[in-house]
Amino acid sequence: MSSHNNLRPVLSVLIVGCGLGGMASALALAEAGHQVTVFERSPELQEIGAGIQLSPNATRLLQRWGILDEVLKHAHRPQVGTVRSYRGDFLSHSPPVSDVHLVSEQAPYIVIHRADLLRALLSGAKKHKIDIRLGMEVAEIDFDQPSLRLSTGEVHEADMILGADGERSRCRASLLGHADPPYNPGDVVYRVSVPTREIKPDHPAWDLKSGYNITFWAGPRGHIVMYPIQDDILNVVLIYAEGSGVKPLPGPQPSTTEEFKSKIHDWNPLLHELITMPGSVCMKWTLFQINELAEWRHKGGRFLLIGDAAHAILPCLAQGAAQAFEDAGVLGAIFSHSIEHGQIPDALRVFEEVRKPRASEVRRRTLDQKALFALPDGPDQVERDAKLRGGSEAELFKWLWGYDAEASGREAWQRFINGS
Repeated sequence: MSSHNNLRPVLSVLIVGCGLGGMASALALAEAGHQVTVFERSPELQEIGAGIQLSPNATRLLQRWGILDEVLKHAHRPQVGTVRSYRGDFLSHSPPVSDVHLVSEQAPYIVIHRADLLRALLSGAKKHKIDIRLGMEVAEIDFDQPSLRLSTGEVHEADMILGADGERSRCRASLLGHADPPYNPGDVVYRVSVPTREIKPDHPAWDLKSGYNITFWAGPRGHIVMYPIQDDILNVVLIYAEGSGVKPLPGPQPSTTEEFKSKIHDWNPLLHELITMPGSVCMKWTLFQINELAEWRHKGGRFLLIGDAAHAILPCLAQGAAQAFEDAGVLGAIFSHSIEHGQIPDALRVFEEVRKPRASEVRRRTLDQKALFALPDGPDQVERDAKLRGGSEAELFKWLWGYDAEASGREAWQRFINGS
């Protein structure tokens, strides 16, 4: 521990995992003036997947960390959000991607390729001189010291350690004292990357290409979301309930558009025509879930799980990365105060008191949304459609997108300091 401009302590922080969550927390803590080192076991950085949606509760943090402009160089801002039935019937303008009460220049709704987002976070890391060490596998965590021992035998000590190594977190297993692998509830993701170069003005999907829209189709056993990424690709994603008896896939695997079509055989013909455009590539993977933890912290008070390692969330409300960014925002806000070494356990406890209820509620609402958008035809589906036409999701998005993680962190720490 040292001092920052002779005004407040500079803490040393080790982060395990260099994905979106780990990099966001590294950036937020470095922005707050602390010394951050990130360890990543992969020899090179890469983000699995393609498109990602970021809502205003995430992008307002990118703006405050000084990287939103860099992100926007590679992002699209959808002009209209639409929910349709699987047959193509209009249900609602949702998500409200252009609602001026929820979306602004400082906090836009965007879609972007995951790799482009990671590169933007890395550009911020370079500016703050964050030490990123690739090809470094953590073999053991000493929670009390705290320190990390690498597979090479090298030991690194710090004031605190963050575990940000994803849903298959080794840090989580170390904290619990036993393996805690994700479980398979039977959901499979099918993703088709559709080149848009052959979609001409007379093609039925022209509006989807040219309008930068985000469109959902809700149908039996699953839903589809579609949006543009990287100027010339439409990202078409189906989340489908295969059933618990299906063998889980260890990671993204090649699939075919014919397999995709077999899951939506009676859905809107436009979808069938779209995903069979020349050059379309289909992948599939199992959508795992993790068990909710009683605590994210070690009792020693200097180790904390964050992001997917703590609270992996399904993509049905597009909040996976956003919740990891909220973690980073709350951490950065708390540790922007003058926190002495002995106060770290209190700071991490306050962080968990702020973040755990919020992340748990986002998870619950995400599972509700998943079930709602996978209803079979029948009375429940008719009731859902009527509610969507009546604007039933307005309050959900107000609660979800209006959240200010930094303000929550600052206010919570101030309450602690004031003893209230």
